[in-house]
Amino acid sequence: MEPKFVSGDKVRLISGGPDMTIRGVHYDVMANEYDSNMYDCIWFENNKEGKREVRYCPFYSDELIIVKD
Repeated sequence: MEPKFVSGDKVRLISGGPDMTIRGVHYDVMANEYDSNMYDCIWFENNKEGKREVRYCPFYSDELIIVKD
């Protein structure tokens, strides 16, 4: 099965939020396998002091849409 997203794709949650970058397919440590229905995403956000910090979270593919430039 062809992956829905590839590393480097720019995405956003369907419900909104910041633009994120696909890091890759999520590895489920509990199941000890890759979950082809989940993707690890990274994005940047300002903290309380105004410094940019990187954030990371896995999301299900049906929660994400491609961001068109």
